Amino acid sequence: MRRQDESKKSVILDFIDEYYNEYNEIPAVRTIAESGELEYNGRKSISTKRIDMESRHASAPVLGYVRCGEGEEETEEVIEYIRLPESLVGTGEFFVLIAKGDSMIDAGVNEGDYVVIRKQNAANDGDYVVALYEGLNNLKELVVDNGRYILRSCNEDKETYPDIYPRDLKIQGVAVCVMHRLKKRR
Repeated sequence: MRRQDESKKSVILDFIDEYYNEYNEIPAVRTIAESGELEYNGRKSISTKRIDMESRHASAPVLGYVRCGEGEEETEEVIEYIRLPESLVGTGEFFVLIAKGDSMIDAGVNEGDYVVIRKQNAANDGDYVVALYEGLNNLKELVVDNGRYILRSCNEDKETYPDIYPRDLKIQGVAVCVMHRLKKRR
């Protein structure tokens, strides 16, 4: 593109970004050429810096709720999809659950928070996990003590939230991020 065509450059970049936002894909050069701002030279597609930056994200379904307290039967219902930046959550396959209850408040998980979960079936000591045990689903800290698994709440009220010693345990994923709305102080 010649230097005197800076205004066309801006128009083309805007077209590419708008197309990407609408269709969630990069337009083919032929599509850009059809806009009348570019001549098609036989290449398949084009990209912009903005699209390259936006492509480093994962799309994750919000699958309903997870108890932070007493377990509850597992249900799965796609409520919406959200985009998660790789710089925040890393790589992998993700799903999001909305926290119910207050057993994880000392870990920073409050009622109504969106908890981003990396889908995996193994976890390490100290990880916050979505676990299925005895038919119940829950968000807890995983503690490994002499080869025995313990699901522990992160709430100082240990009478209300005692440790759980599951006989059968299935790790469904590990929490990597929590999102919540800020509350006004006044």
